[in-house]
Amino acid sequence: MRITEKAMDIGEPSRAETIRSETDAFADSRTSMPPNLRHIRLLIACADKGSLTAAAASLGVTQPAASQALKRLESQFGTVLIERDGMRLTAAGDIVVRRSRRLCDFIRRACGQGLKSELPRIEARLTWSHLRAVSTFAENGSFSAAARMLGQSEPAVQGAARQAEAIMGMPLFDGAGRAISLNSRGLWAARWFGLALAEFGNGMDEIAEARGEYAGRVSIGTLPLTRTFLVPDVVATLARRHPQARFEVTEGSYEALLADLERGRIDILVGAMRADLPSKTLQQERLFDFELRVVGRADHPLVTNDGITTSDLAKFPWIVARRGTPSRETFRTMAASFQSPALESVETGSLNVIRGILLKSDHLALLSLHQIRYEMEAGFLAVLDHELPHSRRSVGATLRRHWLPTALQSEFLDVLREISRDLS
Repeated sequence: MRITEKAMDIGEPSRAETIRSETDAFADSRTSMPPNLRHIRLLIACADKGSLTAAAASLGVTQPAASQALKRLESQFGTVLIERDGMRLTAAGDIVVRRSRRLCDFIRRACGQGLKSELPRIEARLTWSHLRAVSTFAENGSFSAAARMLGQSEPAVQGAARQAEAIMGMPLFDGAGRAISLNSRGLWAARWFGLALAEFGNGMDEIAEARGEYAGRVSIGTLPLTRTFLVPDVVATLARRHPQARFEVTEGSYEALLADLERGRIDILVGAMRADLPSKTLQQERLFDFELRVVGRADHPLVTNDGITTSDLAKFPWIVARRGTPSRETFRTMAASFQSPALESVETGSLNVIRGILLKSDHLALLSLHQIRYEMEAGFLAVLDHELPHSRRSVGATLRRHWLPTALQSEFLDVLREISRDLS
């Protein structure tokens, strides 16, 4: 379905651009079109002032227009948000207001402290299209890729991003053409715009949960150590409990997944913990400890040897983890004791690649027993008799400090902790 966006009844700027239905860009919300941001601010004003008339006056609109806006908002959320006799918030209204306050706070943070005096004007003009254009560019790295992600034309997405620049009164991009990129202000804005978009989706999921419908989403970023045993176990457990729930599992480098976490693209990052987090807005929670072991194929020449030495290990090629990872650091420490340079033949974070190479060659790798439990049970891979000193590491969950999880997301964390206790 195609629609043409029109000016909202309490002042959102009109756009002539005909775009695809908002349903595609907001699939998580399960609504035909996201609420007008000014309507959301009207609801907050109603909660604060206890009067629709006073709320309308604070936004500079008429009471009839505000009444129509509130009805439309309730229609889009699919529930009554305010009891008209006494202007009391319903249970669903409490959820929407709580999420809306956070959403609006994220938008204000995107604008930065330097624009504090201009915030009322900026807030009144920014729309979902502006937020999506900037945040999706940050996620995909170009307007063409962002347009494909949103199902819109490239000029429409670029136009919305440029409108956001004009409204905010500051450049968000550097360069031109295919060399265009977000500058530091643009990256900052994209991060908080992304969190605002995620907050809306979580609000819709929370309303459904209040009705007993667990059909929301949990988005998990996974690092190599937890891709084959921990995260799949948690997802399988929750999928049995809540068949309508959706679980989005994303793989990638630590740096890329950390950026996704800060932008709200993922909810939780699970994997080997780092000594220092690069952002004060994030926090780590330890789940369990593990040790790395030297692993090769079941009929590797060293499998039958007892007391394997570093000299023995130095004779074979190695599959090593990416630079900057805890596993790579453990390998570097071990290889320092080799009498000859280590044969670092392959560098990868993909367990599928590691498994394939180990099974078909004399390569060795450092892996945890959790990562190869199925291969060991099937008799494909084996652990060599060589202890690695100081190889003990921790697996944990990295979360946003200001994150307000839905019931489904909280349950995911609970099951994650429960299964992790059994692995300790």
